[in-house]
Amino acid sequence: MRKIQMIATDIDFTLTDANLRLDTRAIEKIRALEAKGVKVILVSGRNLAATGSLAQLIGTCGLVAAENGGVIARYQRSIKILGRIENARAAFRMLKKRMGRKVVERADSRYGMRLSDVSLERSFEPEEARKILEESGMKVQLVDTGVSFQLLDAHVDKGYALVRLARLERLSTGRAAAIGDNYNDLDLFREAGYKIAVANAPEEVKEHADYVCRHAYGRGFLEAVAHIGL
Repeated sequence: MRKIQMIATDIDFTLTDANLRLDTRAIEKIRALEAKGVKVILVSGRNLAATGSLAQLIGTCGLVAAENGGVIARYQRSIKILGRIENARAAFRMLKKRMGRKVVERADSRYGMRLSDVSLERSFEPEEARKILEESGMKVQLVDTGVSFQLLDAHVDKGYALVRLARLERLSTGRAAAIGDNYNDLDLFREAGYKIAVANAPEEVKEHADYVCRHAYGRGFLEAVAHIGL
């Protein structure tokens, strides 16, 4: 394994417990990593305000990818929107028309807190929605984060966001370790030099990992960091 210079980690169910409460031991570990010069990047489906605030409060370097990769930022300094929210909103209107009241927009999306995507409650069958999107020809994907569904430009994902963030730091993604728990982290795995799945990840995600933790959630994150020698 090449020396790891940065860690890209999901937040929900990776740095938290099963009730989405941050694991305080994971926070302390992240601060220790940053003190060693290892950059920790939060890569999440949450909006920029939430992801960036967590980066600041936890004590990371401030680099974040929010909205499933639709927005990247060096928090409180620069922001780059990678996905077009107009496309996501057009897809939302179409799904709402075709599927009716089953399609429910989440509050942060409804009140303008998202910059590149539309966030939906997990209140319908995603395959039905994906079929409608495919038939429409819209270049919009439906992403299941495990907490919500998100409509986002098809060319945008966590992996692409990691590549863009690595360029900002003039670092190679080959020196990045990715830690995740869900299907949307497979895109992150695609670009990272080393991939780790926590124990609560689905089997398909584990199959794409270089290492699968014995422990779940935040404790799994701690195991992942120990495994790569940090």
